[in-house]
Amino acid sequence: MRAIQPVTDEPGVLVVGSEVPNLLEPGAASTLVVSQHVDIGIPVSSHGRVKALLARLEGFRPSPEEPSVWLPEQEELIEVNFLGLDRALSDPTESYVLEDSELPLLVFGALSLLEHGRTVEVEGVRIPLPHTADLLLEKLVTERSGVKGDRDLLVVLGLLLVAGPTDLERLERRYRELRLDLRHAARTNLAVLSLLPPIPEMPDPEAHRARVVALLRRLEALERAP
Repeated sequence: MRAIQPVTDEPGVLVVGSEVPNLLEPGAASTLVVSQHVDIGIPVSSHGRVKALLARLEGFRPSPEEPSVWLPEQEELIEVNFLGLDRALSDPTESYVLEDSELPLLVFGALSLLEHGRTVEVEGVRIPLPHTADLLLEKLVTERSGVKGDRDLLVVLGLLLVAGPTDLERLERRYRELRLDLRHAARTNLAVLSLLPPIPEMPDPEAHRARVVALLRRLEALERAP
């Protein structure tokens, strides 16, 4: 995070994805999820400014096959994936490619659900994060499959483990704003998460199954509420 701070200091840029539960732990303990990359959400309106900042990053090089992926040149660093955020997208299932020879971005509509929650500071490094509830919802409404899909659902579990009462209240409010099919997808993914077996170096779903089921029941109750 220190190595890419020139980019994350740009207003609107957010750290998204599997590293967020680690960064939300006290002192950014980073014990919940083992990941080989960090995802950075770039507002499409900031694309030009962020592209100019890339020259200030040391210890990385763009992947020849995919320039939105920056590969580490030092052992202590991990891969950085740049993704696009477009606040104008009203459909979370929509996506498109922002074409650019230096920094093309996959723009995912579900990422438009993310709003800046807080900036944590660890050892002098400022890290902008979305609301925990927003990222929970983004993960739950995004269609995924296979091992990656299972790992993403276990990231949901990691977020639940660091979520507080105000996070769950916000989750309820944002959930109510979704259209019917996306609310159904969120509940379905929670049901799948409640049945997943453990995966090494990820939160153990068997140990926290009651927490997942409690959230599922909470969302189901919203469907019955007037």
